[in-house]
Amino acid sequence: MRKNRGVNTSVNNRAELANLVRRTLDVLRKTDLPLDLPGTHEIKAAQQKLITQLEARILPHLEVTNLPAIIVLGGSSGAGKSTLVNSLVGEEVTEASVLRPTTRTPVAVLHPSDLSSMSSHVLKTFSSYVVSEYALPGIVIVDAPDLDSVEDTNRELSNRLLDSADLWLFVTTAARYGDALAWTVLDLAQSRGLTCGVVLNRVSERALKPVRADLTRRMYSVGLANNPLFIVPDQGPMNGLLPDVTVTEIRAWLKAIAQSRMGNTLVDRTTAATLPILRSDLLNLADAVELQENAIVDLKDKAYEGAQAPIEKLATNISAGRFGQGAPTTAWLSLASTGGPLASLVSGKKPNLFQKRTEGRDNAATLLFDSVLTSAQVALTQGLVASENEISDTWKSDIVDTEQFLEQARTSVDREAIVQGALSEWKQELSRLGKTVPENPWFGHAGNAALIGSAAGGIAGAMKAAAALGMEKSVWDARAHLAKVVRNAMDSLVQAYYEPLAKLDIGDSFILRLRASEFSDYAK
Repeated sequence: MRKNRGVNTSVNNRAELANLVRRTLDVLRKTDLPLDLPGTHEIKAAQQKLITQLEARILPHLEVTNLPAIIVLGGSSGAGKSTLVNSLVGEEVTEASVLRPTTRTPVAVLHPSDLSSMSSHVLKTFSSYVVSEYALPGIVIVDAPDLDSVEDTNRELSNRLLDSADLWLFVTTAARYGDALAWTVLDLAQSRGLTCGVVLNRVSERALKPVRADLTRRMYSVGLANNPLFIVPDQGPMNGLLPDVTVTEIRAWLKAIAQSRMGNTLVDRTTAATLPILRSDLLNLADAVELQENAIVDLKDKAYEGAQAPIEKLATNISAGRFGQGAPTTAWLSLASTGGPLASLVSGKKPNLFQKRTEGRDNAATLLFDSVLTSAQVALTQGLVASENEISDTWKSDIVDTEQFLEQARTSVDREAIVQGALSEWKQELSRLGKTVPENPWFGHAGNAALIGSAAGGIAGAMKAAAALGMEKSVWDARAHLAKVVRNAMDSLVQAYYEPLAKLDIGDSFILRLRASEFSDYAK
């Protein structure tokens, strides 16, 4: 095991870690959490944070030697971030205004010498590059949207920049430094392994001493005692750049970072602090994926269970021969009574010379079977409807919002086609059986098939007649086959509810856990 390795030990180790980061990004991008379960929103936010940290903060520094350090100036609206950026650079590179919010697209200011190394950086995909001869080589200064913007997109961009930064300067004012947002964000930055500095802007001479003392005390209480604190005096109403003397200390600090390889130290420190958190976040994401997987299995189980009671009811009715009760039995009594086309079958009197043609008796048997088939059709349709209702009720009461899945299933289910398909398959089996039974003088193949089906449906007289003709085994086979096609029909219905769930590509919790374990080799 390669324990306690930093990211700076060797070129080979950096290459290995870069490869691990790329593989982790691949699995993160393939991970989706489509079910709206409790905590899903927070987990998705953490997932996006991971992606941004890896692709914007860690991977570029592993792939490019001496990449500029990304320093983000963030804070509340009206804190003067844009004016401060312009003043640090020495020219107006980003728009400053009394109207809030001014910055909607992040502005990244960089020196021409750093443009090549930053040309493929992910920062370019969500910020505007401004190249200036006045910018500091080795430093990219980013003017971020307001953290407290009323626009969701601005807040999301600002948080994304927070995850991209190697160092973060929180810009606040004497009037707003005590806002809860300031300390929430500073705590968040620390938890993400970021090195933070604080710029207290627009401080009047009268308020300087008490405000600095209070702010220093607050920074100490949250573990920021060793982090830099810069004071920018209040200049009153003004346009343009701040007096150079007011930003001299901040600019000197930035130059020191750029010139003394402190930027690389910041990057390594941030990366080292990020890796253990990243590993924990990967494990949390794996847990969330498993939760989604379990939720999908649970929905599938409920769909399966929803069909079981109707299936069992149908199976009982088939076994008890209830499809032959009522109208089918009445039809038998009419056809088999004295003078009816099937009377000779009941009496056992073989057809005479003038009755040898089977067509009339075949037609009568088919008419009888049609009444059984109608009963089976009605029963199967009712079973499908009962299953749909049961599945719908159980899914609607689930913790998961299943409305879209129910709608997709309802749209794909063709109940009539399922019923007709099942009964057509049964009729094909009856036709086969009708050709395999011993020949008799009463029926042709079609009549044999119809008699077998009528007996299998439960018409007692037809069962007795079929047994007398040596068809008893075929009747039981036909009844078993009817039970089979009915169950398959119900399975087809359940499959329609499975399909929307099967299309969900959640990701692979095992691979996420594997990546997390690999990062443990690098975490200090």
